[in-house]
Amino acid sequence: MGNTFRHIQPWGPGAQSSGEYRTIEVGREWARLGRPGVDCYCQHDSGAAVLQLQFLINEGALVTACADDKLHLWNLRQKRPAVLHSLKFNRERITFCHLPFQSKWLYVGTERGNTHIVNVESFVLSGYVIMWNKAIELSTKTHPGPVVHLSDSPKDEGRLLIGFECGTVVQWDLRLKKADFRIYYDEAIHSVSWHHEGKQFMCSHSDGSLTTWHLRNTARPVQLTFPHGKTQRDGKKPESCKPILKVEFKTTRSSSEPFVIFSGGLSYDKAARRPTLTIMHGKAITVLEMDHPIVDFMVLCETPYPNEVQEPYAVVVLLEKDLIVLDLTQSSFPIFENPYPMDVHESPVTCTAYFADCPPDLIPVLYSMGAKHKKQGYSHKVRAWPV
Repeated sequence: MGNTFRHIQPWGPGAQSSGEYRTIEVGREWARLGRPGVDCYCQHDSGAAVLQLQFLINEGALVTACADDKLHLWNLRQKRPAVLHSLKFNRERITFCHLPFQSKWLYVGTERGNTHIVNVESFVLSGYVIMWNKAIELSTKTHPGPVVHLSDSPKDEGRLLIGFECGTVVQWDLRLKKADFRIYYDEAIHSVSWHHEGKQFMCSHSDGSLTTWHLRNTARPVQLTFPHGKTQRDGKKPESCKPILKVEFKTTRSSSEPFVIFSGGLSYDKAARRPTLTIMHGKAITVLEMDHPIVDFMVLCETPYPNEVQEPYAVVVLLEKDLIVLDLTQSSFPIFENPYPMDVHESPVTCTAYFADCPPDLIPVLYSMGAKHKKQGYSHKVRAWPV
């Protein structure tokens, strides 16, 4: 990376994460993005795809979870980042990881539905395992599927929310080693996002719906919405839509209405439409079409503390062949002008040439031609590039 980052070949990006000093990691074999002049690139020796990235925020370290079921702890403080520790899961496939802010415990969910806990300092398994058959009711014999979500409660980091693919959600008391509550829902879960007060959370589902759950009553959702579903005249449930693959639930001080941001969820009769990111704020719904499939997105907030009002100000959207940043502080959600090309499949430079004594009008023409092909956001001179 310099003004262009090194290319993630041949597969494309697979994950992203934010960390200290507002840097972003983009992973397949991962490259680090930042302001012009940043140059940092590393590759796993195995060449395995990167499934997930977790920053140790403000500690100069990064955890990568790879498709070969290995976890790696990277030291980013030294001039050339290097792997400090690696941990291999031999009998289980890694499906999800969660590292709470300022915690030394990394939670690792697996395809079998179990949750393991890794000590980040020593990078060894702690021996504390939340088995799937303990997390759900003992009388329930149906396997809940892989772990698709893990997060600590904003009110109490000693309570872990576990989301299973089949629609089951469990809040586990880590100290007492028992479940506080269990939710059984009939639609598969893709993601979960907490309200900062820790009293409610939102789930996205395979039928294009969003459910909001309140901890006072987990028997049924307090709200069920199909953001892009057509309302039936007879009052029946709206028609199913495409899965909502990820949702973020963020609060602001300036409004009682939170931001709800999600990818996917369009109705099936719009199958030919391009990939979309939807931003809901109050009654306003904005659907943003993307040029390429969405790999992941993340909301940049003013605070890293999950129990504070989040104050989101931008959304970073990782596409298969691009990376864009949307400004949430303006109602039109304009795109920041990228300070350098972001095409992750751009071919490597194989030849350069230098020409002296060029005609004085040549350079302005080259700049003019380049500007025609530049993606138009609004100038970062108005608002600084946030990454």
